[in-house]
Amino acid sequence: MVLDKLSSSLKETLRKIAKAIFVDETLINELVKDIQRALLQSDVNVQLVFDLTKKIKERALKEKSPKGIDQKEFLIKIVYEELVNFLGKETHGIKIEKKKPFKIMMIGTYGSGKTTTIGKLSKYYLKRGYKIATLALDIHRPAAIEQLQQISSQVNIPCLHDKKEKDPVKIYKKFKDEYNKYDI
Repeated sequence: MVLDKLSSSLKETLRKIAKAIFVDETLINELVKDIQRALLQSDVNVQLVFDLTKKIKERALKEKSPKGIDQKEFLIKIVYEELVNFLGKETHGIKIEKKKPFKIMMIGTYGSGKTTTIGKLSKYYLKRGYKIATLALDIHRPAAIEQLQQISSQVNIPCLHDKKEKDPVKIYKKFKDEYNKYDI
């Protein structure tokens, strides 16, 4: 998955900093190139990548580390702070209402990560004590139902589906009594 690859690349880049003997312009340039490569491979806009790495490089070269923090730790802190600014400081979440079931509908193009996101959201809310089920309504894409079943079983939640029915509204109505037993 794209984000897993990005995460691995960024972790490896930060390991390079930690292993470095000292921080100099060569290390900073190498760090910037590694970050650029990781972000560009993850399809991040080129201009945004250059803006981010320019800020990291400028701060790393100009700012001095505060007392008690060595240059390597400070460089990692700069990268972290700039990535947080880049991704957005505000947190946004889904507010789960008390009314059962709270429905989350995933809509997107083929291959955009809907099924994987469903699995991640399910696991997240399952760990927080919610009773979760998935409902397979993608009747157009081959193997969509099987993928959702597989993800659901990995998270240990039921997947409601009807492979024979070709009308998503009928499937939705068919399982109304069943999915009303779940929180999400």
